[in-house]
Amino acid sequence: MVKKTKKIQIKILNLRQPLTEQKSGLKKLLADELGLSAENIHNVQILRRSTDSRHKRIDFVYTISAIIELEEPELNIILQRKDVEILKKNRSERPLKNSGLKTRPVIVGLGPAGLFAAITLAERGLKPIIIERGERIDRRITSVRKFWEKGILNPESNTLFGEGGAGTFSDGKLTTRIKSPLKEKVLKEFVKAGAEEEILYVSRPHIGTDRLREIIPHIVENLEHKGVEFCFNTALKDIVIESGRVTGVIAGKDFIRSEVLFLAIGHSARDTYKLLYDRGIKLEPKGFAVGLRIEHPQEFIDKCRRGKGDESSGLGPADYFLAYSDKESGRGVYTFCMCPGGFIIGCSTAYGQLCVNGMSIYERNSPWANSAVVVTVRFDDFAGMGVLEGVEFQRQLENRAFSMGGEGFFAPVQRAEDFIEGEKKQVMDKGLECSYRPGTSSSDLRNLLPEHLRAPLQRGIRNFDRRIPGFINEGLLVGVESRTSSPVRIVRDPKNFQALGLRGLVPVGEGSGYAGGIISSAVDGIRAAMQFDT
Repeated sequence: MVKKTKKIQIKILNLRQPLTEQKSGLKKLLADELGLSAENIHNVQILRRSTDSRHKRIDFVYTISAIIELEEPELNIILQRKDVEILKKNRSERPLKNSGLKTRPVIVGLGPAGLFAAITLAERGLKPIIIERGERIDRRITSVRKFWEKGILNPESNTLFGEGGAGTFSDGKLTTRIKSPLKEKVLKEFVKAGAEEEILYVSRPHIGTDRLREIIPHIVENLEHKGVEFCFNTALKDIVIESGRVTGVIAGKDFIRSEVLFLAIGHSARDTYKLLYDRGIKLEPKGFAVGLRIEHPQEFIDKCRRGKGDESSGLGPADYFLAYSDKESGRGVYTFCMCPGGFIIGCSTAYGQLCVNGMSIYERNSPWANSAVVVTVRFDDFAGMGVLEGVEFQRQLENRAFSMGGEGFFAPVQRAEDFIEGEKKQVMDKGLECSYRPGTSSSDLRNLLPEHLRAPLQRGIRNFDRRIPGFINEGLLVGVESRTSSPVRIVRDPKNFQALGLRGLVPVGEGSGYAGGIISSAVDGIRAAMQFDT
C-alpha cells in the first residue's frame, strides 16, 4: 500500500551553523535538525541570516523556508516544535491603475524616495517627469573627485545632489527599523538591477557605493523605456499655486504644468525649505543630531569585536552600534552610519560650509573604520526662534568647521583623548592617519560644538570606551557631522500624503522628515505614489 504524503511549506527559526562548517550545505543541516532524510526536504531558501560571535565559536544563525514532504502524523510532530511554523507570505499592496490625472506628475529629486515613487507611478500607468538638480552618475563622479582631490566644489552636483541622491556616495546600507512588507519590493528591485541576492536575507545588508553607481543607472534606464522623463542639471525654482492647489513648477527656465508634485528633495535642499516657507506651506521643526566622525584602524575594531582568532576572517570587517542616554542633559548620544572598511568623505553643498559623512565600497576593504558619534538636538532647543532655525544651526556649525579646518575644505581633526580631557596636539601621531580628503588640519574640536551638546557627547564617548576599550585612545575625531537627518518636517495628511493646506503637493522621504535611510525613504516614496489620489 502506497503511503499518502503531504507537502507543506514551513519556516524554521534560529538554525545555527558554525562558520567552519558552512560548506556542508543547508539542506543537510535542516535534515539533521529535524531528524529527516534529505529526500523529504525541497526548495530550501534563506529568509534571514545573521552572525553570532558572542562566544568562542562563531555561528551563522538562519531563518529558513523549505517544503517538507511527510505523512500527516509526522508533519504534525514537526509543526509542534516551537522553532517551526507554517510559512505565511506577506501580501504586498498592488498599486491601482488610472489615477485620473490630466497632467503628468512631477517628481523633484532622484534619491530613493523619488526613484521608487517613479517606479510605482510607472506601474500605475503614469509617466512622471523627474527633475534632478545634479548630474548623471558618470559626470557626478568627476565632480566629486575634483572636490575630494582639489577642494573644488560643484554646489549643484556633489556627494548629496545628483542621480541616486546621497546614498550613491555612502555605504549603501539597507538596514531599517520599519516593518513594512514593501521593504521586500525595494530589495528585489535592487537585485533585478544587479545587486547581490544576499541583500534579500542577510541581517545587515549593504550594496556599497561602487555597486550603487552601476545599479541606479540601470533602474533609470528601465524607467526611461516606460516613458518616464528625466531632467538632470535642473533645479526647482518655484511652485505655481492657484486656489490652494499645485498647478505647475518652474524647473530651470521652464514651466511644467502639473497637478501633482512629489517633493523628494533630500535633507540638504535648504533653498527648497526656504521656498516652501515663503510660499506659506506648513512646516514644523524636527529633532535631529549633530556631532563628529570617529575613525579607528579596522584591525582594532575587528579584534575588539571578535577576538584575535582567524575563524572570523570570512565575515568581513566588524562593525558596531553604541548608544548612551545622558541623564544629566536628557539627551541621547549614539553612533550612526558606521562604515567598516570605509572612508570619511566631505559632503559639503556650499562654499564656506564643511560637513563630513562615511562611505565604503562593497568589499569594505580599506584599513579604516569610521562612524558618526552624535548627540540629539531637540526641536524645543529652538522654541520661538523660527521653523528654519535648525537649518541655520547646521549652517553655523559647518561655517565654523570650515574655518577651523583652515578653509579649502580641509577637515578639522583631533585625537579623541584630547577632545575628552587633554590638550590639543599640533601634530597628529603617525599611527592616526586619516582617510579624509583633500586633507586635514589639527584643531581643538572642543570649540566646535556648543557646551550643552559638547558635554553630553564627551560623556557618551567615555561610556563607549568602557564598552570598547581603546575606543578613545585609538580614535581620531573629524568634524563636523551635521546632516544626520532633516531638521524640518513638511506636514502632510497621513492618509493621502498630501501637504496640509496645499492639494497636489506630496512631500516624501528623508528631506520631508518622514524617513531615515535608503529603505525607509524608498518605501515612503512607494506608499505615497500608491495613495496620493485616494
